Amino acid sequence: MRIRPLEVLNLGALLALSLVTLLLYESLPDPGEILLRFAVMGAFLALIVFLARRSERLPPAIRVAVDFYPAAFIPFVFESLGPLIAAARGSARDGLLIAADRWLFGVDVTVWLERFVRPWLTDLLYLCYASYYFFALTLGAVLWRKSPAAARRYIFTLSVCYFVSYVGYFLVPALGPRFALASRQTLSLEATPLSRAISMTINQLERTKFDVFPSGHTMIAAAVLLVAWKRERRAFWALLPVGVGLIVSTVYCRYHYVVDVLAGLALAFAVVPIADRLYDRIVKETGAASAA
Repeated sequence: MRIRPLEVLNLGALLALSLVTLLLYESLPDPGEILLRFAVMGAFLALIVFLARRSERLPPAIRVAVDFYPAAFIPFVFESLGPLIAAARGSARDGLLIAADRWLFGVDVTVWLERFVRPWLTDLLYLCYASYYFFALTLGAVLWRKSPAAARRYIFTLSVCYFVSYVGYFLVPALGPRFALASRQTLSLEATPLSRAISMTINQLERTKFDVFPSGHTMIAAAVLLVAWKRERRAFWALLPVGVGLIVSTVYCRYHYVVDVLAGLALAFAVVPIADRLYDRIVKETGAASAA
């Protein structure tokens, strides 16, 4: 059956999450709503499969949407994780991550960083943190203009990275320093209108709070830079300063422990080449058109 690797991956992820929902059925407050959501998302993927087989006959705007739909699909998956993680794992395990940071550095790093807090730096790093929602899309657009096939491979790779990070959330559910170490922090970061606006928006939009280990922001930023280095070197140099700022902001802005960042970096370097090989294998087994 001719089906693109991306849809194979996403359908597999939906099936896995549906099985988890069934296993946790009695522990979930509204399992029917979660299963209905996954069913609707599955129907959407079926439509994508149908359209992808006819991509050459689609209007340009629809063709772009068929390739970039994970920009909407992945957030819907993420927002479904909260009740599943809570039912599967119960309370947060921040104590493990706090202990790991203290073992590595001898301090709570977010508390130690207070000596460097400045309003202008806080605004800058909050902007870097928020850039995560556009960072990956920027390289995707650059690659798509150059080669839609290369962009499809890139989108598949990032999707694998997202799903791997979600597995980590189940294994080590945690809320992050902004909650677990709040009583030890002596300075508020939300001291300017910009920092308050970004922080409040993120808190309101992200209903899944057990999203700390590994740092998804770090993992995705590193994966984007790794692909850019290989595929589009000029884009790599343009994205590098923002990517570095994004990674630093995860700790400075108290969303992550340093051990989360280290795990995200290590996983990015491991998962990106694995995803590349997995893409080729799915292409070979399904007969889908290969990417560059």
